[in-house]
Amino acid sequence: GEFDVKKMPLLVELEHIRGDLQMHSTWSDGACSIEEMARTAQARGLAYVAITDHSQSLGVAGGMSPDQVRQQRQEIEQVNKRMKGDFRVLQGVEVEIRADGTLDYDDDVLAELDFVVGSLHTGLRQGREKTTQRMLAAIRNPHIDMIAHPSGRLINERDGADLDYEAILQAAAETRTIMEINAHPSRLDLADIHARRALELGCKLAINTDAHNPEGMDMMMFGVAVARRAWARPHDVANTWPVEELLAYVES
Repeated sequence: GEFDVKKMPLLVELEHIRGDLQMHSTWSDGACSIEEMARTAQARGLAYVAITDHSQSLGVAGGMSPDQVRQQRQEIEQVNKRMKGDFRVLQGVEVEIRADGTLDYDDDVLAELDFVVGSLHTGLRQGREKTTQRMLAAIRNPHIDMIAHPSGRLINERDGADLDYEAILQAAAETRTIMEINAHPSRLDLADIHARRALELGCKLAINTDAHNPEGMDMMMFGVAVARRAWARPHDVANTWPVEELLAYVES
């Protein structure tokens, strides 16, 4: 079984990436305005971003109340006007999956958003069954478009949650929930083996920087490297698609 390099699939590369579906602004724990983040992304050759500030219960991150979500919407609409159609800012949120598996906003708040990201930051030690059930409840919520950094691990700092990846990735494939590869070098989460399995089961991936400042956008290449180790091709990665295609996928 000699390895034939000609049979290698075309793997995703940095230049295939058109959008970044997780980043933060001064509306939660980011350092810069929405417009600064958008213009940095545009200067780096991207066509769109989702601003995914934290939801209310993540107090350490200064999460947004439902009223603030609606105020942020107006600001995003103004930024999009100023960008004159050359670049699109999507209003997202990184919504906390609470300890009981419910989400931090009611469905009516989530329904107003362009792109909803679910994530765990607390209760990572609840044990495999309970943490997996929380994740499954979020994946099955029709408003959740993507699950961010699933294990919550911080490399050399804290272990990730113990999750039943087979159950989670199967549910994500069934519900068309995108699974994130978080490009930050302290996360790289999904790990390559789980990203590979996600693709085998028919999940779509996204590679996002989770930038909290403009320099954070430099991290994209680390996530691309994980996706390549998982043998992800460009069309496997949702943020290589044009923004209209991404929105059609999450709305369907």
